[in-house]
Amino acid sequence: MTPQGHQNNPAATRLVLIVGDGLRADTFFTLTNVTSRAPYLRSVMEKNGTWGISHTRVPTESRPGHVAIIAGLYEDPSAIARGWKENPVEFDSLFNQSRHTWCWGSPDILPMFAAGSERGHIETFMYAAEEEDFASSDASLLDTWVFDRVEAFFKSASHDKRLNERLHQDRVIFFLHLLGLDTNGHAHKPHSEEYLRNIEVVDRGVQRIVEVFEEFYQDQQTAYVFTSDHGMTDWGSHGAGDPSETETPVIFWGSGVAPPRPAWQVKGRVVYDRRVQDWGLGHLRRHDLYQADITPLAASILAIPIPVNSVGKLHIEYLNTSEQYKSAALFANARQMLSQYQVKRANKEANTLQALYWPFTNLTPDRELQALANIRQALKNQDYEEANRGSAGVIAVSQQGLDYYHHYDRLLLSFHIALGFVGWILLMLCHLLRDHSGVMRMAGGTVEGRRVWRSSSSLSVVVLVLWGTANLTRLVGEGRPWQHYLYLLSPVCVWWLVQRCSGPLRVALLLISSFNMVWEIAIRFLFILIGIEILVAGFFVRGALSVGLACVGVWPGVLQGSSRGGGPVERSLRLGWVGACVLLASFTYMPVVGKEAYYPLVEIAGLIAFTLGGFGIYWCGGEGGLPRHIPSVVYLQGLGVLTSVFLVHSSTRSIADKQGLPYYNQLGAWALLVLSLVVPVLGSRNMMGRLLSVAAALFCPFLLLCIRHEAFFYLAITVAMFLWLFLEFYLAGNNVQIAMLKFATWGGREGVEGGERVMEWADVRRAYFFLFFIILAFFGTGNIASVNSFDPSFVYCFVTVFSPFIMGALLLFKIIIPFLLVTCFFHAICTLIKVPTRALFYVFLAMSDFMALHFFFLIRTEGSWLDIGTSLSHYIITMATTLFIIILLFLAKFLTTFSLLTGVIGGGVVGAGGDVDCVLPRVSVSRPHRD
Repeated sequence: MTPQGHQNNPAATRLVLIVGDGLRADTFFTLTNVTSRAPYLRSVMEKNGTWGISHTRVPTESRPGHVAIIAGLYEDPSAIARGWKENPVEFDSLFNQSRHTWCWGSPDILPMFAAGSERGHIETFMYAAEEEDFASSDASLLDTWVFDRVEAFFKSASHDKRLNERLHQDRVIFFLHLLGLDTNGHAHKPHSEEYLRNIEVVDRGVQRIVEVFEEFYQDQQTAYVFTSDHGMTDWGSHGAGDPSETETPVIFWGSGVAPPRPAWQVKGRVVYDRRVQDWGLGHLRRHDLYQADITPLAASILAIPIPVNSVGKLHIEYLNTSEQYKSAALFANARQMLSQYQVKRANKEANTLQALYWPFTNLTPDRELQALANIRQALKNQDYEEANRGSAGVIAVSQQGLDYYHHYDRLLLSFHIALGFVGWILLMLCHLLRDHSGVMRMAGGTVEGRRVWRSSSSLSVVVLVLWGTANLTRLVGEGRPWQHYLYLLSPVCVWWLVQRCSGPLRVALLLISSFNMVWEIAIRFLFILIGIEILVAGFFVRGALSVGLACVGVWPGVLQGSSRGGGPVERSLRLGWVGACVLLASFTYMPVVGKEAYYPLVEIAGLIAFTLGGFGIYWCGGEGGLPRHIPSVVYLQGLGVLTSVFLVHSSTRSIADKQGLPYYNQLGAWALLVLSLVVPVLGSRNMMGRLLSVAAALFCPFLLLCIRHEAFFYLAITVAMFLWLFLEFYLAGNNVQIAMLKFATWGGREGVEGGERVMEWADVRRAYFFLFFIILAFFGTGNIASVNSFDPSFVYCFVTVFSPFIMGALLLFKIIIPFLLVTCFFHAICTLIKVPTRALFYVFLAMSDFMALHFFFLIRTEGSWLDIGTSLSHYIITMATTLFIIILLFLAKFLTTFSLLTGVIGGGVVGAGGDVDCVLPRVSVSRPHRD
């Protein structure tokens, strides 16, 4: 695209851009004891400049915010895969269009704008990455470093003739990135004294910088911008869409910038905000804008071309120039937006078959020429108000056209993706009916069944061939990217497999109609659908999971109580199960973890876990249980739990005292993290002992990553998993004594009677329980926002220096730990009662894909971009979970069955090899199956 600018003399010769990283608007504007924490910037707002609130977009992270400010675009989210550091795609920026740019600040931000500079006109000055320590005694020193280096830089220019000449050129930019606010906000929260003092440091530093510039240049030709890349929540995190994260201050002053206007001089839309009166700014007019709008405004002040990728709109009310200057700058903004639209349209026309092309009719080439001609005529006639209206109209319709062509293939791709989900669900059902039901045997017993089984529709084959041929022709003819081949051809392949394997499904439908089971099957599927809808609702409202827990809690009584009266053991199990479900449900109504750290809760949870572990060892040790089955590994893990409590206490106390993270504490935390996946395989293969060992091993690193009550959630879900195992064993084994479980072990197939059985409806319920507890483990103490939001306090026991990949990996590991715990118990249940694991996996895939299909339709129907993005994130998480569960099952199998040692178990010797069936030396839990 051709850069677009206006030909007027610049309103300012140079621009100073100052970004206070992590500065939220309300904290900056709010008065403290009738005085401001930033008196200098306050005086600028009241006497010299124009101010407002800059509205950011999700994700509210440092890199996307700076890209929006300096380049005027909302970056592709794929940048997160590179830790917000490297550019996934190259983009234009203010720095590229400037004659020269000097930058001071963080090594996490500056390099991305200097990268790719062909002229070498962007110079950066950065401190070491190790300085970004959240446990440092005073993070405001990072900002002081910037101010000191800028002052020293201009002092050196007085002795460097070549540097002095470059500094006095026009169209130069100075960028100051201040990270101290963000670091203090994460470490001490945005209402802390450290954060507020940092605002004072920044205010004094900005005043120093202004004095340095005015003394050096003495020409009154410098424009200044002070803003922030994102805000911060009350609990010190950012990344999501809370107003405290998306609202940041913006102040323009200096050459070419309009002075403050009284509030009564308002034209157009009025911003009503009761907070303005509380800020003591009710007498001044407030000018809000979007974060990307800063870019064309800064470019217009310097009279440089607007970055070609910018989507910002120029706010001429910020300019203190002639009306001709304002109209020319806005017209340049309109041409720049129109050029993006023209390139987008040209690309789509060139890569789409003409017979299938549907253009954007609101902005055809003829209308473009007419609109531009009208604006030029208005400028020639000095009718600047009419020219401004025309330019604003071109900008608006160009943005609509960009959105249109950006979403051009959305309907086609959505249709095929939805068909792919439906076909995949049907394919899972076909495999279930063929391999894990009695349908095949029943089909072979009747002539009609054999005919239906082997029959196939030639029409369906023809439709699939035509469908695939049409898609392939379009893909090749339009030169589509490889991802589109996957989207458009994979559904055809899936439906081809469905057509080939649909015999069991047709036979099942025939049997259902023959035996008058339509209503029974329909009711069962209705309950499954309701259960899945509860899970979908849980993605948006955590409290919905409590409804599911209520249904799960009454399961033993409603479904099993009618078949037997129930003895004391069964009644105790039922009451314990109901209590565990109620306890888990309470967590869905508790505050989201991350809003405020309270480490005494973490320490108490660790001590309770140590006590519960002692009870578990005592129960397993009864009747000759534990000492023979489990060596000193479990006792070692108990010591690990106490060590974790000590590390949490000492590390957080040291950081609170501003002494940093002790080296030996950090070393111990990493050692416990590594040992958590190694220690369980050192024990025996006794089932209960191994599950107890796995729960204790995973609890140690989880405790080190906790900041509040989430450790209690881990304990609650662990107790619930043990009770689920006991109930499944008891109810499936026809009143087999629970005490027999302490002798169960992972053994060879010689101890199995009959192997896997045919699948029953109870197995569908078990698969749903597994999916439900996986989702509960994810949302029990948080939500999507708490996962996206960044809060380093979670990883203080491991690392305090900013490192996005290490910190992100630790946070993900914390999320995975409850998943892995649930999967281990589910694997034990499947092995213990001979559940057909592959069949349950098919059921799980079908349920999760139905959830993904539900989210996919939400993406298609929701109106706002924020809701679409939220639904899309849920859809992606659901799809990723499918692959993730496969990995979890293999890891759970490793943790629960593999042993590096050889132990004497149940009178026989079981080594480290062998299969993973459950051996009960005194009783068999196999049961007759029901087709």
